[in-house]
Amino acid sequence: MPLFRQVCVTTVFGAHAERLDHTFISFAQHPFLELHAFVLGRQLPRRQLPGITYHLKEPDSTWSHPIRDADFRRWLFIDELDADYALVVDGCDVLCLQPIPEIPELLKGGWLGAVCEHPSGRYVEGVYIGNFVNAGVTFWDIKASKNLREEVVARGRTRFRNYVDDQLCLNEVVFAKYLDKLTILPCIYNYRAYLNRRVRGWPTTNRLDGVRIYHHDEAERAKRLLPVGRNPPLVPLESDEKPLSRWECFLRRLKQRFKPHIVTGSWLEGIRARLFV
Repeated sequence: MPLFRQVCVTTVFGAHAERLDHTFISFAQHPFLELHAFVLGRQLPRRQLPGITYHLKEPDSTWSHPIRDADFRRWLFIDELDADYALVVDGCDVLCLQPIPEIPELLKGGWLGAVCEHPSGRYVEGVYIGNFVNAGVTFWDIKASKNLREEVVARGRTRFRNYVDDQLCLNEVVFAKYLDKLTILPCIYNYRAYLNRRVRGWPTTNRLDGVRIYHHDEAERAKRLLPVGRNPPLVPLESDEKPLSRWECFLRRLKQRFKPHIVTGSWLEGIRARLFV
């Protein structure tokens, strides 16, 4: 019998409840994870996938929009499952490309595990948060994090700021009170780059080797790359045959400086990307 009960949970509404085979079912590759879908609506979807347990929940109009209703309440629904650990993911654009470790191993004693958003340095209500995390893929110690999650949801009820202000509230509460309970995970557990496309302000990539969880509206394109390599590539460097002169060092530094290295969305970044990638 497993030492811990671990669940993977999503919350959906409308037509999204019929599309869980596109991304959410990809987490069924883990024998230690139970898949649970909470459906906001009047009835469960006609097409229910084997391997997923469906739960029907009444919509709550006090959240002002179904997106907020789903995104905040999903962090409370996990209390109903009598599980120890939960992976909570967005319903339509989070694809598991290859196996991940068990949740306690990822949390390393934390209450919440998450990946930094792009960019990870943001101002939130006048406060700078340097490790702003994405809310679309979160790992939880359910029992330990109960108060944290309830505070996030309560803050969301206080004021409507955006359709996706669950992410704002999560970061604000964690930054103010629970930073020592947060485990920052590597980007491979919530990878956000476009595939072979350049969109201002977003990272881009031409491969997904090493990525465990891909979180993007390009998930269908990502499926065409399966199977992906277990580890990201370590690109070899050309060896220097001799010590460089000061002039050669200057040219090398200049060349390196003009390679894309920070995602800013500026015109200069676009030029760098076209020249060096």
